[in-house]
Amino acid sequence: MEILSIVDIWKYLSWLPKFILKRVFSPERLSDLIYLDVQSRHSPVCADLSDISDYRISFLVINMSPFDVELDRAEIGFNCAGITLKTQYIKKTLFKAGQVGTLFVVDEISQNRAEQIAKLYDKNDSRISFHGEFNCDLHNFTKVIHQLEGVNVKYTNAEWRRKQLEVA
Repeated sequence: MEILSIVDIWKYLSWLPKFILKRVFSPERLSDLIYLDVQSRHSPVCADLSDISDYRISFLVINMSPFDVELDRAEIGFNCAGITLKTQYIKKTLFKAGQVGTLFVVDEISQNRAEQIAKLYDKNDSRISFHGEFNCDLHNFTKVIHQLEGVNVKYTNAEWRRKQLEVA
């Protein structure tokens, strides 16, 4: 509810000249007004370690600024059981002022890395980093989150892969 009221208030002040808005909303301020975290329900972070392994991350994105912003590109680092997996997200995604949106990332895990994750998945914590480039009418800005810790990863087929490694 607070997000919508902030956006509504700024709609009435949109007549302000752009040079004033640029001073009030610096790139750092715009970055602070973008909230990004993994979604809270179901399985927001999954690692499937079957024959063709992949991982999926579902992000919650809240644009708390009074401006529409566009995610131009992002690099996501997923430290999964001690193994760092990186992916590039290059699909431009628009988030309107006050919008609560999602960002869904899927990428493959190589066989060697899947084997390593299967060996250590129950012993290591996982975390995510995010480096995104956003576009806005006022400024282009960067949103960096160095570590989202405490990520609960749902592992699928990890025990199966671990048993396959023991047999081999």
